Amino acid sequence: MPADYLMALDAGSGSGRCLLVDVGSGKTWTALRRWTHPPASGTGGLGYDLDLENIRRKLGEASREVLAVSGARPDDVLGIAVTSMRHSTVLLGPDGSVVFATPNQDARAVGEALGWAAGQGEEVYTLGGHWPGPLFTGSRLLWLGEREPDALHGVKVLSLSDWIACSLGAEPVAERSQAAETLLFDLQSRDWAHALVKSKGLPASIFPETVDAGTPIGRLSDEAARHFGLPPGITISAGGADTQCGLLGSGAVAPGNICVVAGTSMPVQVVTDGIVLDGEGRLWSGLHVVPGLYVLESNGLATGSVLEWFAKIVYADYENPVAVMFAEAALSGPGGAGSFSTFGACTFDARRLNMPVGNISMSHLVTPASEGRWHLARSLLEGVALSVRANVEQLMEVTCSGTDELVVSAGMSRSELWTQMVSDVTGKTVAVPAVCEATALGAAVCAGVGAGVFVDLVAGAAELSGVARWHAPGPDSSVYARLYEGWSRTCSLRAASDEHLSGLLTMALLERGEPDGAAPLSFRPRVMVTASMDAEALERLKQLAEVEYAGWREAGRIITGGRELAEALEGYDALITEIDIVDYEALDLLPGLKAVCSCRVDPVNVDVESATAFGIPVFNTPGRNAEAVADLTLGFMIMLLRRLPAAADFLREPGGEAGDLVRMGAAYASFQGRELWRKTVGIVGLGSVGTAVARRVRTGGARVLFFDPLVAEGAGALQNAEKVSLEALLERSDIVSVHAPAKEETRGLLDAGRLAKMKEGAFLINTARASLVDYEALADALESGRLAGAALDVFGVEPPASDDRLVRMGNVIATPHIGGNTLETAAHQGAIAVDQLEALLEGRAPSHILNPEVMDGFDWTGQRREPSPLMRARLAAKLKPTITS
Repeated sequence: MPADYLMALDAGSGSGRCLLVDVGSGKTWTALRRWTHPPASGTGGLGYDLDLENIRRKLGEASREVLAVSGARPDDVLGIAVTSMRHSTVLLGPDGSVVFATPNQDARAVGEALGWAAGQGEEVYTLGGHWPGPLFTGSRLLWLGEREPDALHGVKVLSLSDWIACSLGAEPVAERSQAAETLLFDLQSRDWAHALVKSKGLPASIFPETVDAGTPIGRLSDEAARHFGLPPGITISAGGADTQCGLLGSGAVAPGNICVVAGTSMPVQVVTDGIVLDGEGRLWSGLHVVPGLYVLESNGLATGSVLEWFAKIVYADYENPVAVMFAEAALSGPGGAGSFSTFGACTFDARRLNMPVGNISMSHLVTPASEGRWHLARSLLEGVALSVRANVEQLMEVTCSGTDELVVSAGMSRSELWTQMVSDVTGKTVAVPAVCEATALGAAVCAGVGAGVFVDLVAGAAELSGVARWHAPGPDSSVYARLYEGWSRTCSLRAASDEHLSGLLTMALLERGEPDGAAPLSFRPRVMVTASMDAEALERLKQLAEVEYAGWREAGRIITGGRELAEALEGYDALITEIDIVDYEALDLLPGLKAVCSCRVDPVNVDVESATAFGIPVFNTPGRNAEAVADLTLGFMIMLLRRLPAAADFLREPGGEAGDLVRMGAAYASFQGRELWRKTVGIVGLGSVGTAVARRVRTGGARVLFFDPLVAEGAGALQNAEKVSLEALLERSDIVSVHAPAKEETRGLLDAGRLAKMKEGAFLINTARASLVDYEALADALESGRLAGAALDVFGVEPPASDDRLVRMGNVIATPHIGGNTLETAAHQGAIAVDQLEALLEGRAPSHILNPEVMDGFDWTGQRREPSPLMRARLAAKLKPTITS
C-alpha cells in the first residue's frame, strides 16, 4: 500500500543528512555525508568558505541513498524542506551565481564586530537579541562592504538553508528564524531592521522577503529532481535554523520548554511567548520556528566538536573514537576518580570573544594509571553535563522561572550514560526524543505544513515527535551536587588564566596564517588517471577534480612519453600514472601540467629532475603494497607456528577414514602448535611493510624488535618496537622477518655467519628480496634442524624450479612472489594518490613529494617555472626514463 513521505535536508557544520519520514507510521530513515570547509584566502586564517557545490552534491547522494534504503517510491514524497547551521552567509547574485559564501565558523569580521559592539552594541542587542560578534552575517557584510563594495550590488542575503532551498527551485526568500540570527533583524516586527540596515550603509534591496517556517516557497525543478532522485514539482517549504528546528522535532513547542540540542555545538534554549532579553547581554534572544514563539538561548558552544577532537587524539587507533570514549567513561564512576574537565564545557557569555580553552585536572596520587583513560573520558562527559546545568541556570535566572524537565536531543542523546548524567547533574527529569535527528525531523514537519499534511507546526510536531526514554535523577545526584559546586568554583578561579591562554592561542592561530599555493575554491583541476585505481578512490578524486580515468590495464596502453604523452594530456592539470613514461620532451610540450603522481614505490618512470626544472611537484605512493605484504607475512607466521601446511597435508593422505580416532589422536600429538602470543618478532627493515607487520603482530601479543639504521629509536617506539643491533635481533627473536630494501650494501645481509646467530628453533621469513639472504646457508640451517622453518616469497630466479632445494623442504613454505599481488593494491595506491593531490590543492606539500623545493612559489592557476636555455639543453640530452617491474 502506498505511503506518504516527507523529506528534510539538514546541512550542519561538519556534515549533512537527508531524513525521510513515513507520515503514517513515523518511521524515519537517514543518510549522512561529512564535509569540511576550506580556509578562505586573504583572511589571516580566520575565514572559511562554503563549498556549496560539494554540499549540494553530497546532499543529493544522501537523498538517493535514503530513497533506496527505505524502498520509498519517489512519487510518494509529498514535500521537502531544508534546515542548516545558523550564522552562515550566502550572497546570491542576480544571475543565480554565488558571490560569497561562509559557514558559521568564519570569523574574518572580528574587527568589524568589535567596532560595532563598541559603538552600537546595546542598540543592536535590544533590537535583535544578539550582541555583535564576528560570526554573524551583519558583521561579514560590513567586512565585505569595506573590501569589496561592488560585491553587494544586486545580491540577495541568504542563509545556507535558504540557498539550498533556492537551488531546489524555491524563490530567494529568508526564513525568519535564520534571519533573526544576522544582527540585522528586528524581533519586535519579525522583519529586517530597516533603520539599522540603512545606518550601516547597506543597500535595503539585498535583503529578501522574510517568511515563516513551513511556508511554501516553490516547486522542485527538473534539474534538482534529477539530482535528488525525486519527481519534479514537489512542494518546497521554508525550513528554519537548525537549533529551532531541533526544538520543533523534539516537541519543545510550549512556553517554558527547555531543550538541549547536544550535537556539534550545544545550544540550550528555553521557549518563551515573548521577547526576553538578558540585562547583561550574555544570552541570545531569537525566534522559534513556530510563529508567535520566541527563544532565549545559552550555549555550551562547540561541545560535540571538542569531544570528537579529543576522542581522535586519545583513541586514534579506533574506528569510532567517540563511541570508545563513551564506552570507557562507563567503566568509571561519578567524579572520575578525581578527574575534572572543562573541555567543551562553556558557560555562555555572548559578549566575550575569547578562544575556547579547556583544562584537565588530575593527580597521579588520586587517579590510578591503569584506569586513567576511563576516568579521563568520564571527566570529559561530566564536564559537559555540568555545563548543561550552568547554562540552564542562566536561562532560569533571566526568565525568573523554573522547570523540572529538560529535553535532550541530537547526537549525544544516543548515550544513555550521558543523558542519565544530565538528569543527575541538573536534578531534573530528562526526556530523550524518539528520533535522535530532531533537527532534520523538525524540517520534515515544516515540509509537512507547506505540503498541507499538517495544519500547523505544533500539530505536525505532535504527530511526528515522541519520547524514546525518560531519566529521573538517581542516587548519583548527591555526588554531582558536590561536584558541581567544586567545578563551578574552579571555572571561576580559572577565568583569568583561561583568558590569558586564549590570547596566546589566538596569536598562534594568526601566526599559522594561510597555506601558500592553495587552489581557489572554484578551481577544479582536470586530472588524467592512467594508474589502476578503485571506485572509492576515483569517487574521492571526483569530489576534488574533473577526472578522466583510462587505467592502463583496462585500456591495454602504455604511453612512452614525448609527443604521445603530450597529446594525451593536452588540457590536463595533473597526471596520476603508474607505468607511463614522463620525460623532458613531454613536460616541455605541456605548459599547463602542474602535478604528476607516480603510483610506484620507486618512480623510475618519471624524470623528476626535468619536472623540478619546470616547477612541477612529483609525488609517489610508497607503501601501496605494504598492507598486502604484511598480511602475507602474518599469514606465514601463523602457518609456521601452527604447522598448517603439514596439518593440511595430513588430511589428504591416502587411506584416511572418517571417524578414525587413532588417526585423530596421531594428528593431535603431531601438530601441537605455538601461538604468536609472547613470541619475539624481529623485523629487519622498519619501512612501510615492516611498520605494517609490527602493527599486526603487536595485536597478537608479540614483542617487536627491529633493526634499521635509517629509523631512529623514537620512531620505532611509535610502532611499539625496540631498536636493537642486527646481532641482538637474531639472537633474541623467535621469528625473523626481512623487509629491508635490496641495495648493494644489503646484499647477503643475512649470510651464513649471521644465520648461525639466530635462536635455535627460530623461523625466518623473507618477503623482500632474495639477495638479502644466503639461501644455501639457510637450507643448511633448516636441514640440520637448527632453524625450525622458513617462509619465502622471493627467490634469486623467479619462479624457482620445482626441484629447488628450499622448495622441496617440508619445513619451508614457498610462494611465487605474490606478496604485493592483491586486488586491493589499486585501492591503496589510489587512496595515497588522492591524499597527496588533496594536500597540494590545499597548499600543503604532499607527504610523499619527491621535489619539495618546487613548493616555494607553486601556484595552481599561475604560470609555471621555465628552465634556462642551458638547463633545457642538458635535460633534453638525458636518457629517457625506463619502466621496470
